[in-house]
Formats: sequence, structure tokens, C-alpha cells
Amino acid sequence: MKLSGSLSEADKEKASYEIIGVPYDGNASKKGSREGPKAIRSASQRLETFLWHKKLELSDLLYYDRGDMKLEHFAKEKIDLARKKVFIGGDHSISYPIVKYLVEHGEVAKVIAIDAHADFRDSYRGNKFSNACVMRRIAELIGFENVIEVGVRSSSEEEYALIKDKDKIMIYDAGLLIEKGVECVLEEIGKGKEKTYLSIDIDVLDPSIAPGVENPEPCGMSLESLISLIQTIIKAEKVVASDVVEVNPRLDSANGITSINSARLIFEILACYRKSDKRY
Repeated sequence: MKLSGSLSEADKEKASYEIIGVPYDGNASKKGSREGPKAIRSASQRLETFLWHKKLELSDLLYYDRGDMKLEHFAKEKIDLARKKVFIGGDHSISYPIVKYLVEHGEVAKVIAIDAHADFRDSYRGNKFSNACVMRRIAELIGFENVIEVGVRSSSEEEYALIKDKDKIMIYDAGLLIEKGVECVLEEIGKGKEKTYLSIDIDVLDPSIAPGVENPEPCGMSLESLISLIQTIIKAEKVVASDVVEVNPRLDSANGITSINSARLIFEILACYRKSDKRY
């Protein structure tokens, strides 16, 4: 099953954008997010591909869902870098090897993460590549000054001490977004035109609308606020790839609301890609 609105195999060469699933949860404590890509694709079939608020038919955007890719293949396979992409996780640790591949091929210089958690531990339960460490590894790869975190409302004391001392890391925490609105991120983003990777951990949403995550964190964002934030970032930054991670269908409600909301976010990212491409 492909994401709803995807081009067929026969028409894939017409695609401007590409969807790739990464069904991996080897670095998660609670397994199940490897089933995320399948669940999100299935949920997308329950949504209209016509975005009412934008009066836009998504299938007109010409995107192709190429299916799933094993995580280890990012070090081996040649990925078509001419197309903007959305990766579907999988636990959040998938972002590091993807970013590493894109950095090594000159495609990414900055990473923006929208996440409830800082994910800046040096190691978690003896694993330096845990999903709780992913932003620490990315910052070490591309430079702390090239990482922006948005929506954070949880960390360990040790993580906070590190982030506080690394004054080049820009963080727009959940409290700041509530106080000033999502537009406050424009204070930092959009100043340069570096190629940017946008990572969206679905647990940034409030657990009432995204219960299917490994580590639900109370007092999260609404879907409307997250969509507005994504629109603001992609409008201001040269985003070349994104991911939506940490959907765990085993922990979701019976109606699959976490997968449904994630599918809608991917639709919104694709729509933002097209609008951004027209601007450039």
C-alpha cells in the first residue's frame, strides 16, 4: 500500500517529491514504531487528498511513495537527491543516518527538530544511538550551532545543563511558543539559505491527539499549531527533506488517531514543498 495520492509505479519518473518508509525501532525501548510507515499509509487512505483549506488536490503535486528502505541501506544505496523527500519512521534514531547521508552528499547543513524531548543524552541504557540521543549525535555531526529545537518540554537535568552551556544551540521551547506564538521561530530561522532537514517527532503533539508514541508528554501542541509551525519553517527555510517519526501503532487508540494525524502532517509537508518551490 502506498500513501494516498501517490503516483503509480509506471509514472514514478514524473515525481517531484518522494516518500520513503524506514520501518526501524531497534533503538526504541518500547517496540512498535517499525510498524509506523504501514499504519500511516493505511490511515492516509481514510483522508481526502483534497486539502479544503488550501483548495489543493494533493495528487496534482506529483509525489511517489517508493516503499520502505532498510536503515543500513542509507550507507549503501544511491538515493535520488534531485527530489525533496519525506521519510516515515520508525523511531527517532533513524534521523541520524539519514542526515549523515545527506550531509556527506552536500545536501544538508542545518537541522530543525520539532519534538517534545531534547533527545540530547550522550547515552541511554548503554546505547549512544538511542532515540533519546539522536539530536546529540546530529549536533556532533553538523555542529551545535546548526541545530534548532522547537517545542521541547522535557529533558533530563544533564541534557538541560549541556544545552544551556552550549549557547549556540537555539531552542524554542513549548512555553515560548505558547507565549509568543509559532511565528517567534522566525527570529532565528530563515536568516540563511542553508539546505535544511526538518525532523518531526509526533510526540510534540498533545497525548490526547497523539497517544500512539513511546514517550507521551503532557501539555503538547495542537495539530493546528503544529501545521502552522511547519508552514512557517518551510516558508522561511530551504527544507530539502523531512521526517515524521515515533508513531507506534501498538500504543495508539482504537481509531488510529496518531497515524491519521501523522498522515495529515505529511500531506501538509508536501503542500508546503510545492509552495516553497514556486517561491524559489
